[in-house]
Amino acid sequence: MTARGNPQSFQAGAGAAGDAPPVRAPRPGTFAAVSRASRVSMGACVASIAALASAGAFILHPALGRAEARTEECGRLFARAAELERVTDERDRAQAALDAERDASSRVLRTIPAERDQATLMRLLAVAAGDGVGTQTVVAGEPLPATPGGAPGLEAMPVTVEMRATYARIMELLDRAESSRRLVRPIRVEIARPARPREGDDPSQVDARIEVDAVYGTPSAAGGKEGEKR
Repeated sequence: MTARGNPQSFQAGAGAAGDAPPVRAPRPGTFAAVSRASRVSMGACVASIAALASAGAFILHPALGRAEARTEECGRLFARAAELERVTDERDRAQAALDAERDASSRVLRTIPAERDQATLMRLLAVAAGDGVGTQTVVAGEPLPATPGGAPGLEAMPVTVEMRATYARIMELLDRAESSRRLVRPIRVEIARPARPREGDDPSQVDARIEVDAVYGTPSAAGGKEGEKR
């Protein structure tokens, strides 16, 4: 109604609207060019990613291979270490068992020397006077066969010990003879109160007569052993 009643106002409005800048339409082919540029950029981006992936694979594949090889080698080393520890434990147990057997055998087994060695035996059975010991005599006899059947190559030297001492010192001498590494066999042990005690004697001392023999090898036995070794 305003336009119809006032033509000037309509024209003025039209003139005012005509003052706005005109909108330009895009040139033909612009969208196509943008689309092609986008596709080219996308392709370049994809190619770059593919190139990076290929380069990474080229670099990482050997590294992964080396890592797997090292992992396998570590597994083998751990297995060998475990096996070594097991073998070490078994060796220690075997060594402990061997030491125990040696200790047990050393308490039972005795050596037989290749010679008489009478001086060492006499020192073994000699006890210093005093401190529970009154008197002592040690006499060695003539060698005898070591066995009733007369085993060839073995003889025994009999030794007789007569002493007046306390019971503890007599037992000490017997223990020393039996614990010797040399084979010393007790033959007879007699202990009694002194038949004729003397004035000033220690009442705790007793008379003892101890007979032992020491087994040793004869030169013929040593020669036979040497012949066997040869």
